[in-house]
Amino acid sequence: MVEEHLMIRETREGPQAIKKTVEENKEVVESLIREIKEKRVTKGFIIGSGTSFHASVTLNFLLTKFTSLHFTAIPASEFEDWTPIEASDYAIIAFSQSGESSDIIKAVEVAREKGVFVIGITNTPGSTLTKLSNFALVTRAGEEKAVTATKTYDAQLAISSYLAYSLSETPKAKDLLGKLETIPAIVQKVIDYEDKIREIAEKYKKAENVFVLGRGVNYANALETGLKLKEAAMIHAEGFAVREFLHGPVQLVGENTPVVIHVPTVSSLEQSEKTINKLKSYNAKIIAIAGESVKVDDFATDVIRIPDVEEELSIFPVIKAAQLFAYYISIARGLNPDKPTKLTKVVKYEGEEGQ
Repeated sequence: MVEEHLMIRETREGPQAIKKTVEENKEVVESLIREIKEKRVTKGFIIGSGTSFHASVTLNFLLTKFTSLHFTAIPASEFEDWTPIEASDYAIIAFSQSGESSDIIKAVEVAREKGVFVIGITNTPGSTLTKLSNFALVTRAGEEKAVTATKTYDAQLAISSYLAYSLSETPKAKDLLGKLETIPAIVQKVIDYEDKIREIAEKYKKAENVFVLGRGVNYANALETGLKLKEAAMIHAEGFAVREFLHGPVQLVGENTPVVIHVPTVSSLEQSEKTINKLKSYNAKIIAIAGESVKVDDFATDVIRIPDVEEELSIFPVIKAAQLFAYYISIARGLNPDKPTKLTKVVKYEGEEGQ
């Protein structure tokens, strides 16, 4: 029997990571919210690197949409240059799966020197990030051994959603907060479609360039899908906001260019129609990650179906479908997604490279 890759095993552990992260952080999040209110936090930065930066973008979107807080997501490596002259009334939310990434640690140290309130989010209890943070949230994905992050990203999306909806006073956010409990089962349904996703992925094993499009809350997932295709399948893949793709990158599209588009809801499809029509006119091969009730047959070359769910919660099934797609393209290309040749799990200085 051939031993399974770590990446696929950990991808399948996503539903449990989401469930445990939400269940085991409820009291901690309540305490953090009290702290945020006591300190009168109103603005700040959200930082991360690689996959963790994409989680930062998601949290930025949710906080902006559902709360009055004003945060800006930037890569951790850029934070030092972006820090305001006077930053003592800022907060920083720092994502790091390992809690040891040099870029994150350096950024947090700079923030602390300027009196910034530091909130660390990591999957590693007792890590350097937890020790440097004024307040730490620990996701519950369990140890992730594969370099290509999957279940830890699921957990980051879970804690981001739970935190943002808990901070919000809007009825919509309260409704979404309650529905978070249904997400593990929804994500499991995507995993149940694994064989179909594998069939589709194998069609694109010779692709050398792929574009990934998403909008709104799934913009960050477009970035993350592109990253997974790079890391696992060694494909040049780039993520873009759906409409932004028309401002230059569409020039590179042709009949041999696969384009993955995230359209989990009817609303997201309607907002993407102009871009889709352009892609159709250039005979691009379009792979739609689409909700079950979203009609895409008139333009999609292939369709990866996911369960219907509210737009904001669609981040979970969308990225699970994308993770599986990237994994099976990697396998079809004869690669080992557990061992990208130029990456390691934690990026540190002194010449060490990785994710």
